[in-house]
Formats: sequence, C-alpha cells, structure tokens
Amino acid sequence: MVSEARLVVEAGEHDRRLCPVSVCVPWDYDTPCARLKDAETGRTVPCQLSRCGTGLALTFVVDSLPAGRSKTYLATPTGLSEACSPRSGVQVNDRVDDGCVDVIVNGSLFTAYHYGAQWVRPFLHPVVGPGGARVTRAWPIVEDVPGETHDHPHHKSMWVAYGDCDGVDNWSEEPGCGRQVHREFIHLESGPVRGRICARIDWCNNALRKQFEEIRDIKTYCLPGGVRLLDVSVSLHMTQRAVTFRDTKEGGLLSVRVATSMDAANGGRIQNGYGGINEEETWGKSAPWCDYSGVVEGKQVGIAVFDHDENPRYPTGWHVRNYGLMTANCFAWSCYRPHVGERGDMRFAKGSTTTWRYRVYIHKGDARTGGVAARFLDFAAPPKVHAYDGPEG
Repeated sequence: MVSEARLVVEAGEHDRRLCPVSVCVPWDYDTPCARLKDAETGRTVPCQLSRCGTGLALTFVVDSLPAGRSKTYLATPTGLSEACSPRSGVQVNDRVDDGCVDVIVNGSLFTAYHYGAQWVRPFLHPVVGPGGARVTRAWPIVEDVPGETHDHPHHKSMWVAYGDCDGVDNWSEEPGCGRQVHREFIHLESGPVRGRICARIDWCNNALRKQFEEIRDIKTYCLPGGVRLLDVSVSLHMTQRAVTFRDTKEGGLLSVRVATSMDAANGGRIQNGYGGINEEETWGKSAPWCDYSGVVEGKQVGIAVFDHDENPRYPTGWHVRNYGLMTANCFAWSCYRPHVGERGDMRFAKGSTTTWRYRVYIHKGDARTGGVAARFLDFAAPPKVHAYDGPEG
C-alpha cells in the first residue's frame, strides 16, 4: 500500500541554495505522481517522480537551508498527474521538422537541442541566462549578431566533441572530419522540477562508419530569478571495437563558446576552482570547476562548468581561452605540460562504457558574486536526504 512519506534533508557543512535533490521513495512502481509540502510551513513544493531501476525517485529543489540545519517535507502520492502549466516548470518540445528540441523554463525559452542532419554534430543554442542574457555565441548558427567574432565555426554554443578518436577528427568541421549522427531519443520528459533530453548518438568517421555510441543525458532544472542549472551526462559505449582518445587539446567532453562580449579579451573574466584568473593562470590547469563571466547587453552574467569527482581523471584539465572558449579536456597532457613528457591517451576497450558527469550553472555576476564555489559543493557534496514511511518515521 502506498502511503505518505517523511523526507528529511540535512544540509551538512554547507549552506544550500536552490539545490536539486533526489531520494528513493517507498512507493509502488506505478505511482503516477506526488504532492510535496514543507512540514513546518505547509507550503507546497514542486516535485517530480521518475523511475530509477526498479523503484521511484522523487526530485525537488531545496530553496534555502543553512549549514548544520535540516528540513522536513511530507510527500503524498496522488492518483492523477498534476502536469505543470505552460508557464511553469520545464517544458521539452520536439520540433521534429526542424530537428530541434526546445527547452522552456517557466514559459521562456532557455535553450534548444539541435540534432538535425544539417549539422555536423548536436549542440545547444541559444543558452539564456539571467535577465534574458544569451551567454553563448550565436555565430555561426545566427550570422547577423553585431560585434560577434567569426572564428572557429565548429564552436557552436555548447557541445560535446573530441579531435582524435583513433585518428578521426570529431572536433573540427574541416574536410574529412568525423560526424555525430543522432539516432533516437531515449527520453524526452517535461515536468514541474526538471526537463530531460536523453539521446543516442553514433560517433562516426567521415564516411559515416560508426566508431562507437554515446548516450547524452541533459537535465534542466526549474529555478527562479533567471538562474539556470543543467546536468549533462556523457556515456561512451565502445560498441564496435576498442577506441583510443589520443592526446590533443582540440576537444572537450563538454565545451562552451561564450558570447563575444564576455571574452576575457573584451574585459570578461575566467576563474577556476583554485583561484586562477584568465587564460594565463587557467589554461591547461586541472581544477574541479571553471567559470567564464562578463557583460552581455549591459548585464553581468557567468557560466560555470563543474567536474564530478567520479569522472575519469578528476579534476579535469581545462582548454580555456581569453577569446571565449571553455572546454573540459582531461586528455591533453602533452599540450598542458610538455616538459613532463607524458601523453594523455585513454584507451576504451571494446564493450566498455565510460561516463563523465558535469553540471552547468548560469548565474548573475562573476564567480564570486554568483556563489559558484558554494554551488559546486551542492554537486560534489550534496545534502543527504532520508525517506521514512509516514509522518513520524
């Protein structure tokens, strides 16, 4: 029998703000949805059920919880889905004819996932932050934005790619380059707390011969005030044969090209998790996170990428440039530190699966004023959540 559950969130050693959490709930597998309330105030909190293995997980956002404190919520299963309205939550809409999936947060476009065959590989564009500021470069997807640079046409806003997959260049768009071919969507989900795009992609050579397969899983959370948060998982499955990612700086398993007005060369600012500033102190350096901030249409905004401590070669090296590029590249050892004489090649055996997880945080201000270090801890050391049967445990 499905019953009310008491959920206790423990902040631990850090203040929590707008922090997504998930917890397994002791309910029947076919429970359609749930209602969640703050036990102290009675306030209704948006929540969302999803399947995880043979059970159910309940996801919601902790708006504010000081370090050392806990907060209790009461979760009740409901028989009918309480779908979010068109102007609340996260809506994921596939425009099949355009080869594009729109992600709409609280009624406004946040981003779109472009997967059509006209593109060499999938990407997200635009990426809209606080105040409607578009934090990534529009060119070459949009060609007439005043003041934008027109270099590196393969730098398409936010994307996943690598430049030497056993000799196949799946980074550039030069003649003979490899391609990423969209095969199918495994999940397209909308909801009051998050939306999800999960796609199967074949990484191929220029003749479209498949090398291996990727499952790319993108979860976008509904947060207030224009702050945006998305989790990106990149799982590489060596379906055809063993493949070696050879050492090169030309690549990034998550890559961002910021709006030109944000470039460090134009007065923007790069900062990494160890306090390094701009390209001189961050390029090729290993760090748990990297942030790129600057001014877009008069608004100070930033975009940070968090590496996860379970990722291979954590903390990753960063191929990050004053001209606006920021990529998480853990392979380019010979480029980052040639004096050591080591290569960063990584071989993936046939039949293996290797996964990288990242979080992208889009915020107001620079890394300091945007609280990037604190938000990284929400990802790296999240609060603990306990579920108990009934209101008294």
